[in-house]
Amino acid sequence: MIPSELVYGQSSSNFTDVLASSIKNPKFFTNTTVRPVCIVTPTNSWHVQAAVFCGRWHGVRLRVRSGGHDYEGLSYRSCQPEVFGVVDLSNLRSISVNQGDSTAWAYVNFRDLDIGQNTVGNENDVSSFESGQVWGERYFMGNYRRLAAVKAAVDPNDYFRNEQSIPPLRQQLETLL
Repeated sequence: MIPSELVYGQSSSNFTDVLASSIKNPKFFTNTTVRPVCIVTPTNSWHVQAAVFCGRWHGVRLRVRSGGHDYEGLSYRSCQPEVFGVVDLSNLRSISVNQGDSTAWAYVNFRDLDIGQNTVGNENDVSSFESGQVWGERYFMGNYRRLAAVKAAVDPNDYFRNEQSIPPLRQQLETLL
């Protein structure tokens, strides 16, 4: 069970503050932005598991927000009307979900820099798909190529680049999406 003080519904007085707390790009935070029905701020792995089970039970799609890597706003908004919730992992640093046995594990004190980073310094000082792929495949559990294709569609000029961002994959965008 998740303590009620860790769950913020749209009618909660501080829902907007919690939602805005880690938004990196205000372009995607407007009055017309489709917002989550709730935000869960777990403090341990059991809270994450409960959120996953509850979301599945009620048919609410969950999006994970970790406090970084989301300059595209994909973890806290939707481009189309849909019911979704946000699991804000800013107090946790790693999560592993096993759909086979319906479990989710969250680990504390892992930082993105401990896992690896996208090396900048190649031609034109632009991050590349290849340099990020080594750690990206492990970190994003096989979804790196798909995420890079989405990044190319949302941010084709790599405007929101930093040393840990996913570089755009322009060459194969049409075949991957």
